[in-house]
Amino acid sequence: MTFERRQEGEITIVEVKERRIFLKTSDEFKTELTELLDEGITQLIIDLSGVNVMNSAGLGVLMLARDKINVRQGKLVICGLHSVMAEIFHRMGFDTFFNITEDCASALKEFRS
Repeated sequence: MTFERRQEGEITIVEVKERRIFLKTSDEFKTELTELLDEGITQLIIDLSGVNVMNSAGLGVLMLARDKINVRQGKLVICGLHSVMAEIFHRMGFDTFFNITEDCASALKEFRS
């Protein structure tokens, strides 16, 4: 499993456990996250604090999650980006597509404001 899931009320928190999301792990990440999204969740936090690097397939999985949540008029927040990941998000323009916070506590506040 590439992530651990927990609930905080109606909010689902996914803590990604892989340090590197590449090839095989990006396929596993997509499968696992798709299964989770197929449950119909509408409030999701993806905690990437344990991820040092992610390939384009992994970034594509995040876009897929965003699109599925948006269709349901839900909310997705990404938190815990390390400096390298933050730079990747910035250079790819992903920081304009996602609500990004420093940590899970800040992400939870986004849902409660």
